[in-house]
Amino acid sequence: MTSYREYLMTTDRQKTFIATLGTETSLLHFLDVMHGKRTIVTSTLFSGGFFTGRPQERDDSHFLGLRPEAPIDARPRLTLYFRHTNLGYRLYIRTPGSYYGKCLSTSEEGLIGAFPPTGSETFHLLHNNGKPLTLDHLNKDRTRIYLQVRNSGLMHVHNVHDSPYIYIADKGGAPLVFNLNIQERNAPYINHPDEV
Repeated sequence: MTSYREYLMTTDRQKTFIATLGTETSLLHFLDVMHGKRTIVTSTLFSGGFFTGRPQERDDSHFLGLRPEAPIDARPRLTLYFRHTNLGYRLYIRTPGSYYGKCLSTSEEGLIGAFPPTGSETFHLLHNNGKPLTLDHLNKDRTRIYLQVRNSGLMHVHNVHDSPYIYIADKGGAPLVFNLNIQERNAPYINHPDEV
């Protein structure tokens, strides 16, 4: 068990790690990765009438979601770089593909997705008793955690009224338990590979 004194002495790099993130029963990934194509949603709210014009389309491909009917290993697991900061963990995407190097963050509607690192949210890792975790507390490489967006709620499953997809959001739903599988501890920051 790490003492409080030892915890204070560990550096951000010593609390930083690379891990895969998933769930126990459903495939978790970006919507376009899970479905094998861009996920275009047609919104009929306030559209389609004489005065409102044609239905509006939006690309939700970059949002994180679940696909319960697919096997959890139907796609490679979502790989993230958990960069420790004094405000929580910034989650950089390390899965190869178009989102590599972006960060998990929230949209204005509270949906979790891939966004540029500048201005991205930080997250708290929580034990099932609600206590915050860092790598100092994770003795095993496989564990179950909750994720909380800093200054907001726990990540949960969310349905959007005009979409057939299942999203992950940060406000108001029953918390989702994530499986964390640590691949590398004390992982260097990609921009500062020689940091201590």
